This record gives sequence, C-alpha cells and structure tokens, in this order.
Amino acid sequence: MFGFKHTMNNLDHNRIDHKVDLEGLYPYLLVRFNYAFYEELQHGRAENGEMTLSMAHICRKLSSRMMSLIFFGDKLTSNEKFSAALLQYSRDMINCMMAFQVTPGFLSPIVHFIITKRGRAMHILQSHFYDIMGPGRENWDEPEAIKPYTIIHNMTNLGSSSRYWDGADVKSQNLLGVWFAASHQPWMNLHFILLELCAQPDWQVRLRQELEGCGDFLDYDNLRNLPFLDSLIKETLRLNPLDTLGVRRKAVEAYTFTDGSVTVPRGATICVPAGDILHDAQIYAQPDQFEGTRFLPKSTQSRPSRFTDVSHEYPMWGYGSLACPGRFHAELVIKMVLSQLLLKYDMRLLNGNARKNGHGKLSRFRMSQLE
Repeated sequence: MFGFKHTMNNLDHNRIDHKVDLEGLYPYLLVRFNYAFYEELQHGRAENGEMTLSMAHICRKLSSRMMSLIFFGDKLTSNEKFSAALLQYSRDMINCMMAFQVTPGFLSPIVHFIITKRGRAMHILQSHFYDIMGPGRENWDEPEAIKPYTIIHNMTNLGSSSRYWDGADVKSQNLLGVWFAASHQPWMNLHFILLELCAQPDWQVRLRQELEGCGDFLDYDNLRNLPFLDSLIKETLRLNPLDTLGVRRKAVEAYTFTDGSVTVPRGATICVPAGDILHDAQIYAQPDQFEGTRFLPKSTQSRPSRFTDVSHEYPMWGYGSLACPGRFHAELVIKMVLSQLLLKYDMRLLNGNARKNGHGKLSRFRMSQLE
C-alpha cells in the first residue's frame, strides 16, 4: 500500500493489510451493498418476472460504492458529488493511459488537460483528502464506529511518524494512486466472474449450496472460508488476467543471473510474465480450459487454496514482501457482491454469445428472483 517504505521494514503485516479492519466494516458494507443495489435496480428493466441490467455498469457501481466506504468512510462517500468524482477520476486515468499510447510525449500534458477537464475530478478528491489528512484531521466528522477502520484514517496515522510521508500534499497524492488501483481492478475482475457464472448455471447452484451451508447469517469469517467460491474465482481470473506482465521492477544496478544466461543492464525494467505462467501446461493441466474445481484441495488434509494466496505459480498479487496488501479488500468486495446475488437470484446473459464473441463488456444480464 505504501511502497518500499512500509513493506520492507518488518511491520506487522496483519496491520498493514487491515484484515482486522475489514471484519469491523463488514456490517456497514452489507448495508452499503443493499442500498447501492436497490439504486441500481431502479435503472433496470423489469419484464416477465426478470430484471435486466448492464453487467459492466452494475459491477462498476457496486464495487466502487463498497470500496469507497473502506477507503473514506460512510459520510464522505454519501456525498453525491464526491462519489461521482471517485468514479470519474478512475475513468479519466484509464482514458489518459489509452490516449498516451498513441500521443507524443510532449503532448501528454495537453491531452491530460482535455480528457480530465482540467483535472476536475482529481481536484475535488484532493481537496477532501488534503483536509482530512492535514489541517482538518481532528474535525473529520465520520462516525467513530467506522472511522478507525478506514484506509484514509490508517494511512494518515502510519504516515504521521515518517518524514518521508510528511505533509498532507504527499499523503493525498499517494492516496489518489492507491484509490485508482483499488477502484478499477475489483470491478473488472467481478465482471469476468459474473460473465462466467452466467455461462455456468450449474456453478450457480453449487456455490449457492455452499453459501447456504454457512447458516442464516453470512459473516466475514464465512466468506473467507468458501473453497468452491475461491476455486471458481481463481480459475476465472487465471483465464482472464488483467495484467499479462506483472511485478514490474527497475534494476538499480546491472545483474547477471547465476547461470550466466541473462544480464539485466542498469535502468532496465523487468517483469514477471504473469499471463504465460497462468497458461503454462507444466503448472496447469489443459491450461486453456475452464476447470472450476482446479483449485480445490486435493485431499482432506490439504490446505484450502484461497483467492488471496500469494504464489509464484499464481502471480496475480505480486510476490514476497511486496505482495499487494489490498488483495484482502478486493476479495471482500468481490465475494460480498457475488454471495448476495447468488443467494437471491438466478442469472443469465441476455445474449448468450456475448461472452464467447468478445462483447462481454457490452453485455446485459437477466436476474430472476429465487423462490
């Protein structure tokens, strides 16, 4: 979350990951989901007992609304202008990244200026961040039941004892970067998973049975111990990695591998070929085929494979001490959305071929309420 300064100095990783905080936020996230989902239903089309919705839109809105609560609390993210700026900022950054691929470097500032409308969304967010992380910190009126669990609160506290992170400007800039990473990746992954589930009705039944086996109330601990759901998520994202190249690092000095085969010059950028690893036949049998049970324990003595596990064979989250600490936040949001939908609805694509013909991002899906 905080780069090298806070990931390589032996701090308690359980606190850096804030898994404790996520358990505290769980009931508030459930309320936020129900409210946001109800809002989205108002924009759907009801017909013959089914509700038709845009899959990409609902994934983006639900994920953003829940992730923003984790980051900034309830009161600030209930502000419509602020919430709209959160969504717009992520869209601005993605549009800029695409434009920069075909724009000469010297034109980048102008392109950024035009696409972001003078950085409108960014300035709205930074004005709030600067106040909460700086001069207005003591006056931040977020309810005390939620405030200590939020990322903006914990990030401010962790940075207060370090001159490296001193100043509200530095903290707010870093928080913007963390928000961008956390805001667009969960909803895109959620989209892939829902597409797969709509194409796999038998898996909807299987996962629903697993969820119902948790009893009348699905709590935070239950969500973290669902081997079939973990396996389905991991297999779907193995086949649809957001990054084909990951764990990017710049060599600060020249390095030659011990077998002498490769020398990395100083200043070169090296990456892990995540896409190739996830489709390596030596690691995964029939790597191009969907096998939803691939990550289930091989025996009753085997440790369950979790979505958040860090492994060189599944490099989605990075590796080692620099593995993404936000993976626990993403896991919770994705699993909460999936579990709530699965327990209440059967789902299918409006166009059954959308997933196969590459138009999944434009797909609409239908939900029919369970008896």
